[in-house]
Amino acid sequence: MSVAERTDEELLTALCQGEDAALAVLVGRYQNDILRFCVHYLKDVERAKDIAQETFLRVFVARERFDERRKFRPWVLCIARNLCLNELKRKRTVPMESLDAYSTRVRGRPGQVPGSNLDGPDEAAMAAERQAALEQALDTLDEESREVVILRFFERMSARDIAEIVGTTEGAIRTRLHRILRTLRSACTEQRENL
Repeated sequence: MSVAERTDEELLTALCQGEDAALAVLVGRYQNDILRFCVHYLKDVERAKDIAQETFLRVFVARERFDERRKFRPWVLCIARNLCLNELKRKRTVPMESLDAYSTRVRGRPGQVPGSNLDGPDEAAMAAERQAALEQALDTLDEESREVVILRFFERMSARDIAEIVGTTEGAIRTRLHRILRTLRSACTEQRENL
């Protein structure tokens, strides 16, 4: 089996055994994800590049401490998150960006409610209103809740992986997501009734 065909966890084990090419494969697989993740926190591409690079240095240094029963992706994102949070503390806290700005940057276009090619002007206007209402509701979330929403729905991570990143239990994340979604539904219903 070639180095590129191995799982992330197998690559980290190989790195521990002295196969330096394994780190290059891991960097290739995760550099864009880590950079995007860091930009989310820092809102500065140059600082995010530095932190992303530092993340892989930390992976190399901590390779012996990796628990092979864990998944690599949550572990590396946890390292990146901690480095970002430390950088924010060092540079004074910068508020997290809005979900619309994050969605625009990640997808290359505003995060819009998808429409059909058959949609007419009325349907497009309704979709735009729904999108605006959703963005307004999301902007009411505190930073921790927004982080959980971003990890779950933008990064498409499981509750277990999110729990590992933020340092809590899977059950706590599921409960928090349930409460956040209930709050968002309530806010959207209230906005609809006020129209």
